[in-house]
Amino acid sequence: MELLVIQNLCKTYGKGENAVKALDDVSFAVPKGQMTAVIGPSGSGKSTLLHILGGVDRPTSGTVLLDGQDVFKQNNHNLAIFRRRQVGLIYQFYNLIPVLNAEENITLPMIMDGRKPDKQQLDKMLSMLDLTERRRHLPSQLSGGQQQRVSIGRALFTNPAVILADEPTGNLDSKNSREIVDLLRQSNREMNQTMLIITHDEGIALQCDRIIALSDGKIVRDELTGYSRRASDV
Repeated sequence: MELLVIQNLCKTYGKGENAVKALDDVSFAVPKGQMTAVIGPSGSGKSTLLHILGGVDRPTSGTVLLDGQDVFKQNNHNLAIFRRRQVGLIYQFYNLIPVLNAEENITLPMIMDGRKPDKQQLDKMLSMLDLTERRRHLPSQLSGGQQQRVSIGRALFTNPAVILADEPTGNLDSKNSREIVDLLRQSNREMNQTMLIITHDEGIALQCDRIIALSDGKIVRDELTGYSRRASDV
């Protein structure tokens, strides 16, 4: 089943001679449970694509359907609710609230949505993240890898339709990068979580099921990886 469908997506900044086309007629679909890497050089349109898919920015034209819902036919109020409930965002620099501890940062989106976090679910999430002993620690008391684990937990905890990760290992050393990718892969397998990961790292991209390459706002490559083919043979 196609969970995410992008049709003829365009995004232009500026007007006239100063117009810059960040996305140029981009179309693709993502089945539920697929882990997709989006790669490309700086200025290729990767971040613009992620911001539009996350409902943070609106396209100039084109359609984004998530679980059959036309994202940009909603008003701003409903779009904000959509972002909280249907999209989990993971950033390169974590974007944690410094005065909240790990547990509070993870549950914040659910609390902001007026929902009470389930303690058993939270305990299970902290265990998966290997943060049980750090649940009361502030971000300043955590390592970079631990802070990114909190960020991942925050994105996963609301059980969103899709996870969007913007260079999730870009601020980490190689050891922590491997651990974060392994954690994302584990979440994808165990929770059947659909993910789009923006990365400059070809090694990380090859651990995903699929690679979409952008250049000058256009898709120039879209292929399944060896990982996806091995998994399909199991």
